[in-house]
Amino acid sequence: MAKLGVTPPVAKEPEPFEFWDEHQSAVEWFIQVQDLMRYQYGAGIAICEGLDVLAVKADAEMSGREFEAEDYLKLRLIGNEVARLTNEKLNNRAS
Repeated sequence: MAKLGVTPPVAKEPEPFEFWDEHQSAVEWFIQVQDLMRYQYGAGIAICEGLDVLAVKADAEMSGREFEAEDYLKLRLIGNEVARLTNEKLNNRAS
């Protein structure tokens, strides 16, 4: 790229973040099921609907995951926030 006179952008280091130990199991669970987010696509639009709860349930049953109801509520909260942030990005891109 330098030979073409193009300077590549400098990648910024991601900001570190902390989470409380009591949220660790929900965060780890989300990392494992993040590919189970649902999307709707239309003419020039995409919307993230959040986690596919039935797919998460099936995944938990088939993998033998043991969890507390509180972990599930935290997982839903994480999924909702990820969907909200994703939709903000999608809407900003479409504008």
